[in-house]
Amino acid sequence: MLDTVFKKLMVTYFGIIIVSFLLLGLLFSQLLGNYFFDQHEELLLEEGEKINDLVIDYLNHYITKERLDLELQSVERFLDTRIWILDKRGYIYGVSSNEKEWIGKQITAKEMVDVLKGRIIVKKGTFQGTWQTPMLTVGMPILVNGQVENAIIMHSPLYVINNTIQEVHKIIWVTMAISFIISSVVIYILSKKLSQPLQSMDQAARKLALGDFSQRVAVYTEDEIGRVTQTFNDMAAQLERMEENRRSFISAVAHELRSPLTLIKGFVQGIVDGTVEENEQSKYLQIILKETTRLGKLITNLLDLQRMESNAYPIHPERFDICELIRRTLLKYEEEIERRRIKMKLDFEKDALAVMADRDGIEQVLANLIENALKFVDEDGKIGIGIQEKENKAWIAVKDNGIGISKEEQQVIWEKFYKVDKARNRNKEGTGLGLHIAKQIVERHGEQIQVESELGKGTIFQFSLIIADQ
Repeated sequence: MLDTVFKKLMVTYFGIIIVSFLLLGLLFSQLLGNYFFDQHEELLLEEGEKINDLVIDYLNHYITKERLDLELQSVERFLDTRIWILDKRGYIYGVSSNEKEWIGKQITAKEMVDVLKGRIIVKKGTFQGTWQTPMLTVGMPILVNGQVENAIIMHSPLYVINNTIQEVHKIIWVTMAISFIISSVVIYILSKKLSQPLQSMDQAARKLALGDFSQRVAVYTEDEIGRVTQTFNDMAAQLERMEENRRSFISAVAHELRSPLTLIKGFVQGIVDGTVEENEQSKYLQIILKETTRLGKLITNLLDLQRMESNAYPIHPERFDICELIRRTLLKYEEEIERRRIKMKLDFEKDALAVMADRDGIEQVLANLIENALKFVDEDGKIGIGIQEKENKAWIAVKDNGIGISKEEQQVIWEKFYKVDKARNRNKEGTGLGLHIAKQIVERHGEQIQVESELGKGTIFQFSLIIADQ
């Protein structure tokens, strides 16, 4: 039944309000009842004090019996209260009403005995079965020279107080009913406002699970729910980017694998079928070997890329000579450099410079940058590698006088599988991962890698490393 946050909020809020209103209503009713009874009791006691003075004046013969009866009748009309005057033996000798039959009757109730002993009594209910109507009875002794000479008994019907309390109860319950209606509307709006983002996120999450990563949830507040909603949108955007990257990655990998495999398959099929002459087989086998080497390199790069993106690519900084590492890395390309008659220039400020970095990772960065330079320089071209020290940083630069990179392409060359100058097919042997991997390795060191280039004039790639303490 309570299968949504909205229903749970509504039931919880309504439960709290109903219980609170009932408790408050009962409490107010009880407090108001006690208050009115206490107020009426105090009023009777105050009038009793005044009557006490009148009775003493009567006993001292300062006023007549008629004057006393007249005063008692005035109090009765004012307070709707019957008044008896008793002597010290409990006989009634004065009444406020025309019920003269009470004159001369003796009151023997225990409460009246207590009054004649000098105590003030207050009692609710019928008085000795005299009246069917419940009464509030107040008894006060009349003291003369410190002795109880007489007593005053006042009977006030409770229906007067009860009617007042009932009217107040009506006002209380009507007010509570109106408050309940207003609270219900506010609670409904608030519950809807709190649960709506959650319902929207639930629907969006279901669609995300089915592969629709375009889902977003509107953010209306800046509180915790708003922040959770924004986080959900950020997560959805990240998933959408990851899905786009996955699709482009699969498409790029498929394209990179299809071309060499098709080429290899065609040459092998030609050799098997005898289409390729025997004297040309060696040439085509060399092409096949070159393509398989490129496939191997692509697979190695893909594995490195997967390790980097899963944070499994370790960085182990150590102290080593960056100048020596550059020389050793160049030896791998000595044959190609001599064959293409490329002029190499090393520009080191010092013969040796110690840095703190991961040796294998930096060697891969150097290799990727050198290979990139070799692809884009013609025969008899120039490649230079230089090192400059700036603010405890060693900046390693790889320069070439190749075709250069346009301003637009300089922003995207770091992307996976991106190849410069596709139209001229100058980069057909590359995998499109070298610069991306180089950037990932340098940034994992917390360093920077930059590119400066101009079409037709060449390119400079440079990255920074921390110089080791002497």
